[in-house]
Amino acid sequence: MKSNERIDRLAAQLHEQVMNSGERMTPLERFNCVNVHHAKPDRLMAWAFYREYPRYLVDYKVRDLETDYLKECESMLAGLVEFGFDTIWTNVDLYSVTPEIMGVDIDMIEDAVSVPKAAVLKKPEDLKLLKAINPETDGRLPVVLDTVALLREKIGDIYPIIGHLSGPISLACCLRGASKFVVDMKRRPDFVRELLDYCADVTITIGKALLDRGAVGISMADATGSPSLCSPKQYNELFMPAYMKIQKALACMTPPGVRWHSQSGIDEVADIEKFVTESCEAGNTVFHVATPWALNCDIKRILDILKSYGACLWFGIAPAAFANLTEDEMETLVKEYIDTYARGYEGYFLMGPNMLNDTSKPELVKAWMHAMKKYGKC
Repeated sequence: MKSNERIDRLAAQLHEQVMNSGERMTPLERFNCVNVHHAKPDRLMAWAFYREYPRYLVDYKVRDLETDYLKECESMLAGLVEFGFDTIWTNVDLYSVTPEIMGVDIDMIEDAVSVPKAAVLKKPEDLKLLKAINPETDGRLPVVLDTVALLREKIGDIYPIIGHLSGPISLACCLRGASKFVVDMKRRPDFVRELLDYCADVTITIGKALLDRGAVGISMADATGSPSLCSPKQYNELFMPAYMKIQKALACMTPPGVRWHSQSGIDEVADIEKFVTESCEAGNTVFHVATPWALNCDIKRILDILKSYGACLWFGIAPAAFANLTEDEMETLVKEYIDTYARGYEGYFLMGPNMLNDTSKPELVKAWMHAMKKYGKC
């Protein structure tokens, strides 16, 4: 498909870097080793969530990435060349792309992630007015799909191209409005079930399109779908069916399956072990914890549960660490986390930035990656 000179040059440079790295595995081989086979890799997988962070390397604004797949690919490739992490998340932000298709007004700022504004479901009956979507033609979804396809074509032999979805709870809150959605959970649970079932269908449609265009797996972020948003009963009766529907539809289509990583607030859950178990039984194959609050949890016990289900832990390092530490402090921190939590779980452990953003210092990102290669050898 259509490319450009910069993309071709960056892809060639990335191939050369990976092949001359001195490491036994390529990032794709490492990904499959951990995420598919749960075997011990050559080193721990450096799992980075970096969104629009590398755009400064190619002198683009966020709006450029959200509207032009060539510029998004340039940014992604430049970030991999510069920092060398093991993951590439094709993240044109679906938190705004999908609601926009359904009529939600979007506040698109030149150099910040687009934000949905007023909801479109003024009353429950409006749900019947929402149309089915066509990922190949609707709104900015072609930007998302073309990004996946071009990256798979250029570096899919050495890197896992991970498709990115926003989850059903976040989409429902955009369509209905977060405050009304919370009230609906109490007063109109049947409507919430219907709304989340619709949102799950939309998520499945986009997920299938991502896989069709070359994604090797799906990571689904559902920032609003936190257990702290509702009661355990509401989570199990309202949220879980939507997640299970998505898993059953998509997980069988690719070996890594569909992974959702929205467990913010789990340190407030009364019975974390039960929550982790139920999450895995619903089909989740990656469980996300983030420092500093995750350090209040029994990480080893969580890992034991995940291991029994063949699922992985994404141990996310707080964004503040990439803004405030020194390089030596970052190296010490990474070594401490690896020694304390990863040993013995190498085939089930992913570690890296919870999110890189505009406060993240490039030298600290490089210090993290250096420490992963130095102390993460298996």
